[in-house]
Amino acid sequence: MKDLVEFTIDNLLQQERLQQPAQAQQTQESGKKFRQVMATVPDHAVLHDVGSEMPAAHKVKDEALWKTSKQLEAIFVQQMMAEMRKTVGKSEFMPSGFAEDVHGSMMDEAIAQASVKQSSFGLAESIYKQLETAQGNVNRQVSTQEISQTADNLKMVNDLSLEARKHAH
Repeated sequence: MKDLVEFTIDNLLQQERLQQPAQAQQTQESGKKFRQVMATVPDHAVLHDVGSEMPAAHKVKDEALWKTSKQLEAIFVQQMMAEMRKTVGKSEFMPSGFAEDVHGSMMDEAIAQASVKQSSFGLAESIYKQLETAQGNVNRQVSTQEISQTADNLKMVNDLSLEARKHAH
């Protein structure tokens, strides 16, 4: 019986050795075909500017604002991951509890941070542009307020000096 098992195993190993060169050649050919097909496909990362920190057309002027925008994007992605996780039903096969929920939350946070570092969903750019515009508007409003306050102060000084002249005469 032992001889029969050894003979069968030897035959199987021999057949496998004979098939390996044919499989390796077939794998190489399919790899070449894949590379040829992929060479004709446009690079979507270039077309959609995926993975860039900020398009060249819009340079980051405020690093702190850009960092905050990226953090907001990560928070959004984390919340999206948490909502996606809620759609998956709980398994009755395995018990779950608080630790699993904490692990899932930490996993969502790690995935969100890593995905935002690796590529951009475009949210950070939109947030940055809007906050940059709002910041510029606030700066303009502050200067307008300062002008209004100065004008009000001048008017008040002028009114007080007129009152003082009336009472002096």
